[in-house]
Amino acid sequence: MRLLATVFVVTLVSMAFVAHGQTPPPEQRLFSDSVQHPVGLSPGVLKVLLASHPAKETFETMNDSEKHDPSQFFQAAEVHLSGPDEVDLVVIGLGRMRGSENRWFWVVRSARKNPEAILFSGGDSLEVTDRKTHGYDDIRVVWMSSLETETTVYQFNGAVYQMRNADNFKILTPKP
Repeated sequence: MRLLATVFVVTLVSMAFVAHGQTPPPEQRLFSDSVQHPVGLSPGVLKVLLASHPAKETFETMNDSEKHDPSQFFQAAEVHLSGPDEVDLVVIGLGRMRGSENRWFWVVRSARKNPEAILFSGGDSLEVTDRKTHGYDDIRVVWMSSLETETTVYQFNGAVYQMRNADNFKILTPKP
């Protein structure tokens, strides 16, 4: 009996070391068509998304069956824009929640506590960079056509992300 108890304890301790040694998947930093490790959206995050431009206008044109489950129009991944203790989201619009020639991206701050949309942008890809402004990672959005590629860098101003021209680093104020 004592041997069985010892084996059981050793097995539990071994399992704890193995579980502790496992690391979560690396945080996704580049987004385009989909999310590598999608997370569900809380009702609070959905409310914030559906109140923001252009989701609000798009949602109002949907029929009742589409409005029944608005989460079907979004895919999200957790990111940590200001540090490991704060969970933020990069959200990609799906279906009718995307542009005709690009994707729609939202960045939601404090996804678990008091969600707030702090960036909306359209483009082909969104990248969370390693450079920080006011404690938050800068964000780069790329839009491409057959004739040109446009890169926009967004920097956090203490409340929301604002555009910064990628060529000359001039701060631009987004139009409402």
